Amino acid sequence: MNSEPIQKNDVFIEQCGHGKFEGFRFYAHKNNTDKTTKEQDILSDDDLISAFSQRAARFCASANADFAISSDGIIRWIGQAVGKLTPTEDILMPSFILLADTQLTGESRDNVIIRLERFVAFHFETALKSLFDLRNAHHLTGLTRDIALQLVSSLGIIPRRKIANIVKNIDQQSRAELRQFGVRFGALHIYVIPLIKPIPAQAITLLWTLKNERCDTTGLSEILAALSAGRTSLITDTTYNPQLYSLIGYQILGKRAVRIDILERLSNLIRLALNWKPGINPKPEGAYDGKRFFITPTMMSILGAKEADMEEILKGLGYQSQPCDLTLLNNDSSVQQLHIQNAKTEHNCPEAECVGDLWKDIALLNMAQEQALNKTQKDKILPSHSQESLNFENFVPEAELIGDFAKQKQSASESKIVLLWRYQYRNTRHSYGNHSRSRKKPQDKHVRTFKDKKNTTNGTPFQKNTEYTKKTRRTGPTYSESSHKKSSPMRNVPDPHSPFAKLAQLRNRLENDKTATPLKNR
Repeated sequence: MNSEPIQKNDVFIEQCGHGKFEGFRFYAHKNNTDKTTKEQDILSDDDLISAFSQRAARFCASANADFAISSDGIIRWIGQAVGKLTPTEDILMPSFILLADTQLTGESRDNVIIRLERFVAFHFETALKSLFDLRNAHHLTGLTRDIALQLVSSLGIIPRRKIANIVKNIDQQSRAELRQFGVRFGALHIYVIPLIKPIPAQAITLLWTLKNERCDTTGLSEILAALSAGRTSLITDTTYNPQLYSLIGYQILGKRAVRIDILERLSNLIRLALNWKPGINPKPEGAYDGKRFFITPTMMSILGAKEADMEEILKGLGYQSQPCDLTLLNNDSSVQQLHIQNAKTEHNCPEAECVGDLWKDIALLNMAQEQALNKTQKDKILPSHSQESLNFENFVPEAELIGDFAKQKQSASESKIVLLWRYQYRNTRHSYGNHSRSRKKPQDKHVRTFKDKKNTTNGTPFQKNTEYTKKTRRTGPTYSESSHKKSSPMRNVPDPHSPFAKLAQLRNRLENDKTATPLKNR
């Protein structure tokens, strides 16, 4: 059976007299007659087995560059499908299904399977070398080993708040050991920096889709294309699966997704601006008073975003803005660069030129006035002309700017506000009112609910039982009621049967007797 290789659309197909080979599968021609099909059945036991063995020998001798794995998990050899990846318990080491006919048997089939296993292992170990190095770093112990294994299971990216307690207990020496494997301890994420590249990102998403077959993969190719193009941030699409952004290395903030390593660079710039203290030089870019900062051109350039996009990104990170007058920040060079376009429009605006007969008369009068001042006899020069010229100049209106320059100058004068940003701390504690409400005595709660309760059986409001209230301990008014009510005059009158009242009566009698005796003597 003689075969002839033909290249068609980057797929190599070997044709023979009775059909064609694609990978390790043979497809017979559709226009074959019954006689040819019978001949093919006779030849299948001899010629097809020998043809498949020859292809298997050529397959095993091929280099790794002849193999490829597509985004749908199909393993291709010189463009022809020879296998399909399948998930296993170990997410980093998937298995595969050999796509071959039954004529590939015996030692040839075993050699093909071994060669495919070797290529699959080589492909993922090369693309995800950092993860395999972390998993095989058996010299790491304790918390360092724990972080390494968590990075492997999460495919290279962990939010810092998820393992914040572990990170606090790691010393600098342990962090240095992890940095040798490409691990970066950022303010927002702990990640492996070599994985935020196109080839590792494609391998990570492929392994994730194999493990999660039912998940939606809409927009995967578009996000990978943006990463390959070097986009540090991109506009998010609501129809895409949000988990795909985080797998590839982006974090969604508002309407944009920002690459996590760029977010760490932004956080470093913000940290320098917030840690600055007034009076210390040099002043970092974007610093204001050590508590707030403003957006700088450097921040926008590394993110590839506009000022409006930066506001959404900072709000997504938990920062709160406060407007400030631009005149307070004129001394800062970064603010001047931020408004460099407005400044350029003012300088590029040409001066208004004098046009018309009216301006010619003014120019002649000005020249006459200058000549009169140069002469020695100033009083003999016509004073009326000078007064007329001055009045005439005051009467002439100022020249107005017309066109694009006037619009640019007007917009530059209006934009005089800069937003100052500071981190908005989330207060997780309960408010003082909640504490005071929870500290109330239980008997007070029962008394209040008892008073507000309605009698639902008869449909009428609950009426207070006088006999019951006499037996209760709290029969008098509360402290708040007694303090606000005025004391009645009856409570000031003493009891006539008390000993104090009798003493008061004796005292009054003595006073009356003393007053009565002097009158009798008189």
